[in-house]
Amino acid sequence: MRIHAIACGYVLFFALKMGLDRVELACLFIAMGLVIGAEAMNTAVEKLCDHVCRERNPEIGRVKDLAAGAVLLCAIFAALAGGAVFLRPELWAVVMDIVGTGWKAGAFGASAVVSLVLVFGVPLKRE
Repeated sequence: MRIHAIACGYVLFFALKMGLDRVELACLFIAMGLVIGAEAMNTAVEKLCDHVCRERNPEIGRVKDLAAGAVLLCAIFAALAGGAVFLRPELWAVVMDIVGTGWKAGAFGASAVVSLVLVFGVPLKRE
């Protein structure tokens, strides 16, 4: 979920910098909502499976794998939708503006470092 949330933040950042129209923003919001919703459903399925069967069970493992696969499929198609919206000259103009300005490149790099720390450095809360 952390990775998806951070990805959504960067998507919104670039969407605002590029000045996307309402239809493009709507497509991005739908794609992000589907991925976050699928992730929430995956978490619910995993919690339910853990509640129903505490010991290791191959059938439960397959159910969890299917739920995780659904999240992966949603993420792949969201990335394709994002590519359809973002891959155009305006994106490269925004990227070049960030890279070409020292303080913007530094701020963006710092946000990437903070994102990596949040994803990989902060321990997950386990129940």
